Amino acid sequence: MGVRRGFVAIGTSISAVILASALAAATAIAQSTTTTSTTTTSTTTTTTPSSTTTTVPPTTTPPTTSSYPTTTSPPTTTTSAPTNPALLLDTAIAAFQLERGAEWTLNWSLLGKSESWVAHSGQSDGTQTRTLNAGGPTGHLSLDLDGKLYVEGNAAGLGNFLGFTASASKAEAGHWVGVPKTAAVFDSWEVDLTVGTAAYMLYLGGKPVIGPTTTIRGQSVIGISQSTKADGLTISQTDYLKASGPPLPVEIIENVDGLVITVVYGAWGKPAHAEIHKGAVPFLKTWLAKA
Repeated sequence: MGVRRGFVAIGTSISAVILASALAAATAIAQSTTTTSTTTTSTTTTTTPSSTTTTVPPTTTPPTTSSYPTTTSPPTTTTSAPTNPALLLDTAIAAFQLERGAEWTLNWSLLGKSESWVAHSGQSDGTQTRTLNAGGPTGHLSLDLDGKLYVEGNAAGLGNFLGFTASASKAEAGHWVGVPKTAAVFDSWEVDLTVGTAAYMLYLGGKPVIGPTTTIRGQSVIGISQSTKADGLTISQTDYLKASGPPLPVEIIENVDGLVITVVYGAWGKPAHAEIHKGAVPFLKTWLAKA
């Protein structure tokens, strides 16, 4: 999962966009930004009486600017008896991308700061709300993706999550803003709003290792662990995947030098229903603070 969307050379795991705000809030971890985008293709899932077999798409192609793995052939694995960690991870990502929708929440807390996300990722649309408590006013942000990306938040949310200037944050607070696909920030802001991109939260980098079968949230799961280092940080992550059927994630735990980020998955297969905000204010790049 690498929450790492914003980490240079780490890809899009839990650690990217999250760490950007988490570390800014905690001042304990350095942050950087990397913009990524992902394209997906259709896959085929077949079920036999004795096991569930998932065929990984032949062209699951992650962003060229990230370190995501690229699946160039369609390996097949039976999830009831995984033996190859890399193959299991690829299969889990492909199974995630096949779903019509995925509901999930993300949370972290550190040094009195905290952040939470509530998301519903779909095939081509998605919704998300974020809350950040980092001292001062609580930041709120909502995102709807349906062709165009729509964002709305209070001043603290627009500033902390999207990097709006103080004046733009105040002026646009409470207004829905429409961000076209042609905007330079579109790809980085819409990451995780679709299953195609959210699936890469499972990928951190490093050598994956399969752990024993255990029980998480009442479900039998197989843990697959990864670890890496970036910008002086030690990052580890365990994806807890369903032990039977398609290896969809039940929970992900990522630890970034003491910052623990937890992603919990809810219902699968339910399409997202993002709203089109016809009265949205057109986004202006001049609203963004200089890097």
